[in-house]
Amino acid sequence: MPYDRERHGPRRLVGPGFHGRVHGLVHTLPVGALTTYGDLAAALGAKGLARHVGFALAALPPGTGVPWWRVVAAGGRISLTGAAAREQGRRLRAEGHVVRGDRVATFATCRYPWPGTGPGGP
Repeated sequence: MPYDRERHGPRRLVGPGFHGRVHGLVHTLPVGALTTYGDLAAALGAKGLARHVGFALAALPPGTGVPWWRVVAAGGRISLTGAAAREQGRRLRAEGHVVRGDRVATFATCRYPWPGTGPGGP
């Protein structure tokens, strides 16, 4: 998932440190748990900035160990395309998730309840 300034926009759209906060929170997701871009934004106190969470994940340097594949779009949809989508699906299946097309069938039972976002997310 290489960062592309043309496609993803500037790296720091929401202030210094936002990308690091996103990366740090995603890094705490346990194996088997899934979350959405919107859930992450809400957990960071940035409700409504799901797109910026996506920009932050797209800007991840290679080899960071941050489990970006555990973050999906609303309803468990894989929003990536091409090779990145195939890689995300492969990694999710390796963690025991059922993936059908561009959807994670196990999403509803594996959605991570971040503190402050209520049961099953915001």
